[in-house]
Order: sequence, then C-alpha cells, then structure tokens
Amino acid sequence: MKKTGLASFCHGARKAAKRFRRDRSGVSTIEFAFIIGPFLAITLGTMEVGLIHLMRSSVSNAVEGASRPIYTGAAGCATVQSFKKEICSRIAMKSEESCMENVKVILEELADFSGERIEAGTAFQEITDSVDPGEAESTMLLRTFYNWKVLFPLLADTLGGDDGTLMLTASTAFRNEPFGTNTGCQAGS
Repeated sequence: MKKTGLASFCHGARKAAKRFRRDRSGVSTIEFAFIIGPFLAITLGTMEVGLIHLMRSSVSNAVEGASRPIYTGAAGCATVQSFKKEICSRIAMKSEESCMENVKVILEELADFSGERIEAGTAFQEITDSVDPGEAESTMLLRTFYNWKVLFPLLADTLGGDDGTLMLTASTAFRNEPFGTNTGCQAGS
C-alpha cells in the first residue's frame, strides 16, 4: 500500500531524523560554536579586570611617589603640567602623551585633615586641574583621576563606567615637612 500526503511526509521525516541522530560529523564544530562565545567573554573579561587592577595600583604608586617632592619642599614651583608629568613618568603602562591627556590632579592645602576640599565633580570632563604645593608644615591633599578606556565594552557598565571609560582614582593626604621658607622655587621659573 502506497503512503500519500501527510502520512508519507511523517514517515520521511522520521527516517531523516533517525539518519540525523546517527550522523556524528560536525558535532564538534557545533559544540565549539556554542562554547566559544561564553569562553571568550569570560577570558577577555578576566583580562580586563586584571588590567584595571594593575592600572589602579600603578596610579596609586605614582601618586605616592610624586607626592614626595611636595612634602619635602623640593617641588616648590610645581605647576599642573610639571606635576602631571611627574605622575605620568611613574605610570609604566601608558605613554606620556596618552597619560597627560587622561590624568587630572587636584593638590590643595587644607586647614586640617577634616578641612573643606575643592569639589572635583563626578565626570572626568568636569574636573579642573589645580596644584598648590602649600607652605612648610601645611596639611595637604592630593587627588588624582585617571580616565581608563575599557577594552572590553560589555564591562564598562558593569564596572560603573560611562561611554566606555572608567575613572580610576588615587589620593593621599600628608603634612609638609618643616622645610623652612625657601622651597627651592626660583622667581620667574
């Protein structure tokens, strides 16, 4: 008896399904296609988080090192550009030109450690650079902001950054040493 119509179609479909289940060629390719996306996301995300932590550490160390000439009085005539250059020379992961564009500094003298501070703003573009090396034995606060471009864009929102960037911050508070009145600052320099 010859099958026609729907019965024929169903019979043919069952035969094709049995053949498909027995055929194992290409299974590895299909499994690879399912796994490669999540694998790359996890791997690249882990690398990005590692780079961010390395850069945070580098910025923090640069701030600590760059503050030493301030509290010893050796940086008497420090300007925004000279201080940014000092910080950028200590950050190993970026070129100096790239660093100078992506770093902002606020160095200010406070009445005491709980004193009023200059408002920095929440976005990198809102921050205004300011450097005041202070006098001998004055209380100082140094805040540094580094604009890090996130390499793996899906992480920018997760890590709290906007428009593919993340602002890394480092700060230190200290009291200048009693270096006297001569800070090494030459008039006109």
